[in-house]
Amino acid sequence: MSPVPPEPSQAEIDQLRSSVLLKVDAEDESYDAKDIEKIQTDDKYIRRFLMHHDNDQKLSLEMVMDTLKWRKELNVKNITKESLPQDLFDAGALFIHNRDKDDCKMLIFSVRLHQKGVVDMELMKRFLIYFLERLEREENGEQITVFFDMTNTGMKNMDMDLIQYMINLFKSYYPWFLNYIIVFEMPWLLSAMWKIIKNWLPPKAIDKIKFLDRKSLKDYVSSDQSLTIWGGTDDYEYEFEPEAAFAEPVVNGDIDSSRKVHFAEESAETPASPLRSKPVAKRTLSGNGSLCLEIEPSAELMFNNCRIGGTASITITNPMESAVAFKIKTTSPEKFRVKPSVGILEPGHQIDIGVTVSEQLAPSALVRDKFLVMGSPASSLDLSSQEISQLFKSLNKDDLFETRLRVGVSAADSASESSYSPTSASTLPAEVISKLDQLLHRQSVVEEQLRTAKKAVYLTLVFMVVILIIVLMVTNNMTSTLLMYTTSMHNAVQGSASTEDQHQEL
Repeated sequence: MSPVPPEPSQAEIDQLRSSVLLKVDAEDESYDAKDIEKIQTDDKYIRRFLMHHDNDQKLSLEMVMDTLKWRKELNVKNITKESLPQDLFDAGALFIHNRDKDDCKMLIFSVRLHQKGVVDMELMKRFLIYFLERLEREENGEQITVFFDMTNTGMKNMDMDLIQYMINLFKSYYPWFLNYIIVFEMPWLLSAMWKIIKNWLPPKAIDKIKFLDRKSLKDYVSSDQSLTIWGGTDDYEYEFEPEAAFAEPVVNGDIDSSRKVHFAEESAETPASPLRSKPVAKRTLSGNGSLCLEIEPSAELMFNNCRIGGTASITITNPMESAVAFKIKTTSPEKFRVKPSVGILEPGHQIDIGVTVSEQLAPSALVRDKFLVMGSPASSLDLSSQEISQLFKSLNKDDLFETRLRVGVSAADSASESSYSPTSASTLPAEVISKLDQLLHRQSVVEEQLRTAKKAVYLTLVFMVVILIIVLMVTNNMTSTLLMYTTSMHNAVQGSASTEDQHQEL
């Protein structure tokens, strides 16, 4: 399946709406009036079901009906802050704060503050639904990112049942709502559990999970949007923030133009975001007319394997009437060979660029990387590689076409790295959990000891350098003093000898 499905047409949206309303009328069951009104009036909401299922009308219809039934059975509209215990909000384990680089609001789960079994599971489910419903209203259905802060997390904090329930909500009842699941600073002993969690996601959604550390987080969340404990500059301390006021997006059956998102126009005229590429990336350049390049693949560069010699290709097409310069960069130049990495593309021509893996890698190491494809109007067809590189260095951002490609590995090769059974890890024996917690604790102790040892070695080296400098200075002073003493003694001896000579002459 395509990472980003084709944009549904108005006819497809109207067809799904009609199918839902006919099915609702035919069933001897009443649904929430506001949910039905949303189906009748909100094109954007209908669109999300189609995007979720790659414009498959049958699957989209099933999901709409399942969602209506689920919302009625759980009485979702009555899940409010007042209906939940204040203790849940005071704990600060789950809260909304800041945005990722795609401008998606982040729902942050501080896993270390949650302990499985302490709070009733049904209550935790309603607590989670409260935040998802609130984000639906505040963000007008725009996608969100779920941020798992795994810092100082142990086995007792890993609630597999809750995580599975969360993923099922996104799969079944909140269509096209999840941008990314960011797993931050995951202890290595818990990696097997996240392998299990990935099996709960549909294949096309697996690449939505990103395992990040402080260094890689900046690719997804800017420094000013990252908390200081993540290595950012935001010194935010948790305090529950009341729900923001929001404008009703539907007015008299039409989407309010002040909040409408023109998805088709955006995908045709704006560049791919750093994290989510469009099917074809295009950008209008100010002052240079219109520059349009067609990039294939549009979102993910798929390698046939991750071993030395593994290959993938990028096709760039220039549909313009003028020449275009291109340049390709990667986050890990040592891992890949790109030929050609720079060049000039004549009007109406296309070029296939070969990318080769240059060192043996595990799939998990390969897929962390990205490629950046850049384009610019070219004044001549005879520019050298150095001149093209210099051209891109001198360009303003507004005059530059660029899009990013994720790296992927074919399913067969990825599967060869390791295989994990999706058996439940939430039912591990208490003794095993206790042992794993002890290992996690020991790991933390060892890491802290290593950090302390590094500091001690550094301080020792500094101390030794200082001592060496002092010894050299003292030695130099002693040498100077001895030299002066020797010189003075020599002069005294010479003076004494001269005096004796004078006496003898007399």
